[in-house]
Amino acid sequence: MPTLPPLAALRAFETTARLGGLARAAAALNVSTSAVSHQIRGLEESLGARLLERSTGAGGIRVTPAGMKLLSAARSALALLEDACSDIRGTMGRLTVSANVSLSTMWLARRLADFSALHPEVRVNAIIQMEEPDFARRGIDLAIVHVSETAIRPGDEVLLHEEVFPVCSPDLYQSASQEIGRCRLLQESNEDSPEVDWRNWVSALGLPRDFEARIVHYSTFSQAIGAAVGGAGVALGRLPLIDPELGSGRLVRLFPGLSRPASWRIVLRRGPSRRHRMSGALIDFLRAQAGSTATPNPS
Repeated sequence: MPTLPPLAALRAFETTARLGGLARAAAALNVSTSAVSHQIRGLEESLGARLLERSTGAGGIRVTPAGMKLLSAARSALALLEDACSDIRGTMGRLTVSANVSLSTMWLARRLADFSALHPEVRVNAIIQMEEPDFARRGIDLAIVHVSETAIRPGDEVLLHEEVFPVCSPDLYQSASQEIGRCRLLQESNEDSPEVDWRNWVSALGLPRDFEARIVHYSTFSQAIGAAVGGAGVALGRLPLIDPELGSGRLVRLFPGLSRPASWRIVLRRGPSRRHRMSGALIDFLRAQAGSTATPNPS
């Protein structure tokens, strides 16, 4: 009967592949880089195949085709072992969720705290990731991603549809509703979302020719909304992210009835391999919070 490789060697291999380097794996496993290298070398010798191609100097690695076969199985096996050990201890591994800054701070953070209160045995870990979620390296179980409608992938679930309309603080409402062209216009920088660009609201709002001189640009939506709450000007708000501000009265709709659908969607995207066994419960919870059932994009 074939002998299975040592668990320590499999963990060293999986960690190195996931983190992208021997030094990173060594730090994560709290061992020396040479120890990780020795374990992987022994694993390769026992299997008779090269698993990782090492680059010189930087300590980087590339997983070989043979390594990819083992990596998938090793991740699944380690996840099962972790779950079994957690059950015996009466604990549960971390459930890691990623989102961008605005979505995390304005919609997700409070809901993750509420989910944790319902499931105190689950250690919820929320991380910020602006770019494509790196499921393997960051250990992400579920990503909540803001994507254009054309970028929705098979397996994604649309969680939220957004609606865009002008908003301002109550103190600014009277003057802004009478002559918005005199106000500062607060805008997030997103060239791929025409509905959050004031240039596409000129005819609807009757903005003057010099309106662009009044635009203040922000790198994130949450910055623009924070400025609007502070009375700095008028922003293009995105519902449902600004539900709390509207509900509390910190923001008001400038022209009730005037709105546009957003061209982007907020979707749930699962990790491709290892998933926390409470991921499904969290997805169900977020669907309920969104107020509608998310619809899977067919594979």
